[in-house]
Amino acid sequence: MKALLHKIFYSLPVSWRIRLKKKVAILYDQAGYGDTLLVGAVAREIKKKYGRVRVTVNRVKEELLQNNPYVDETGQHYNGIDLNYHYGKEYVGEHFHKNILEVMCRKVGVRNPAHTVDIFLTDEERNFATEKMNSLNRPRVTIHIMPGGFDNGRKLWPLKYWRNLAAMLRKRKYTLIQLGNANEQYIEGTINMLGTQDIRRSIALMEKAELHIGVVSSLMHAAAAVKTPAIIIFGGFERFSIHGYDNIVPLESSIPCSPCIRANTNIGKCPLNTQCMREITPRMVCKKAEWILKKQT
Repeated sequence: MKALLHKIFYSLPVSWRIRLKKKVAILYDQAGYGDTLLVGAVAREIKKKYGRVRVTVNRVKEELLQNNPYVDETGQHYNGIDLNYHYGKEYVGEHFHKNILEVMCRKVGVRNPAHTVDIFLTDEERNFATEKMNSLNRPRVTIHIMPGGFDNGRKLWPLKYWRNLAAMLRKRKYTLIQLGNANEQYIEGTINMLGTQDIRRSIALMEKAELHIGVVSSLMHAAAAVKTPAIIIFGGFERFSIHGYDNIVPLESSIPCSPCIRANTNIGKCPLNTQCMREITPRMVCKKAEWILKKQT
């Protein structure tokens, strides 16, 4: 009898199961920092739709969900509704034309989510960032040059472009702060904070900046979480519409082979030497930066 009831329960639509059980576990195995922020947004949308539901989040970067009021518990278990959009009923298909957060939310019976992510920083983290950033001349611009690892270099903007952009922005008296891991290439003329802060403190620094410039990466999602205006160099690997954050100004290319993103991790080297990224020049990025910062004054 118990086995039959279990079978009947799991034959119900996921929205019914969540309402009846009053709790749900969601997971994204091997999630990066950006994926974790997206999973946290799904937890928010679950609470908005279903009310007093206990939400457990598994297999993500737990530190980014600290203090999150939408997440009741985190863990490293494999159980729960898998939000990975690379496969299953809500598989996004070739070229990722669908909005990722919408795809993830449909797995838990939620439609039309807010295209936002959240980070709940502590007073200590914000005080640290305030002290660091208040000593720097405005406008303060954070930069991040490295994307996630599965694109096989297709999201990389050329290093010489970053160097040229940094020189242009310094001429305009912008203060540049480079965020990222210790093994990333340093861009001359920036304040080098590579590998010096954990992810939460890096996000706190971004929150105090007037602008962020980067490629599609975890810090793009972080900029959305703290609502810092951001220029993101998309090129042609993927489309801005799969994210849709209000605070982001995307720079995209539309060459015939774009977008070339695939819903798997077996992506080879670009046969065109990332033409779509090279078409976006430092001058184009600089002009966008001037336009955004001028609106703030």
